[in-house]
Amino acid sequence: MEPDPPKIAPKYLREGLPKQSPETLRAIAGYANALADYKIKQAQAEVTAEAVDKIDTAEQWDEDEWNRELGAAYDKANIELGTGSITVNQIDGRGYYYLKWSENGQFQSQYIAPVSPKKRNESN
Repeated sequence: MEPDPPKIAPKYLREGLPKQSPETLRAIAGYANALADYKIKQAQAEVTAEAVDKIDTAEQWDEDEWNRELGAAYDKANIELGTGSITVNQIDGRGYYYLKWSENGQFQSQYIAPVSPKKRNESN
């Protein structure tokens, strides 16, 4: 039984690919995989280029507290430690750290913490 083409593919591909020889289809598949890998690497490079700074320990944070916040963000994102870039987004004049990465060709982000942490004795 002939497989169904992916619905996400444009009509000209859904109609044109079945007309191709097995050799041509294998060559197209190889090219498509290589192109997908290239585009993912390009997207990851763009995320990295947007990063304000690669941060191991945020300047204003205690190292242990920062590592807890960063570890929690990686856990929530469900990605391997060290993946992605840490960026700073400005919202209403305050800076916030975000973890950003590319997954399946889509940009993803996970909040980490504010740039300036609240002190333990500060009230909300």
